Amino acid sequence: MRNASTKKNKPLLVITLLAFGVLGWISFKRVRSLMMLGYVDSAIGRVRTVVEAESEFAKTHPNVGYACTLSQLPDDGGILTRVKRGEDNGYAFEIKECEQPQSGGPNWKYRIVARPLHGGLPAFCSDQSGVLRTDQAGSVERCEAEGVPVG
Repeated sequence: MRNASTKKNKPLLVITLLAFGVLGWISFKRVRSLMMLGYVDSAIGRVRTVVEAESEFAKTHPNVGYACTLSQLPDDGGILTRVKRGEDNGYAFEIKECEQPQSGGPNWKYRIVARPLHGGLPAFCSDQSGVLRTDQAGSVERCEAEGVPVG
């Protein structure tokens, strides 16, 4: 008798395990997509914070102009301090194309880039114009050359 009930419960056990497996996979995918969305929102905010800090730096230091490295920007104890470490929340940040005039005048050119550290994330970039651009494929080079403005 016991053997017959065990055979009847086996399909139920398999179906239950299969259902939990599918639900677990769906949950994992959903949580991962939400985490990636958080990385994207974070990168957008951090690039905008650097652009604002660059503008303030240039106003405060008119003889220097824009900062050529993240370390030149002031610590704010928050987002900017974390960005200055170079990597934060799924992205690597870097100031590029800084142009120090040979005459010793101020620098009026820079580019901030956010390179994704995980596959499937877009790259972001901006410059002294303040226009934030993106490349959905994650290429910083394409972002700089032909990036789509972020609204």
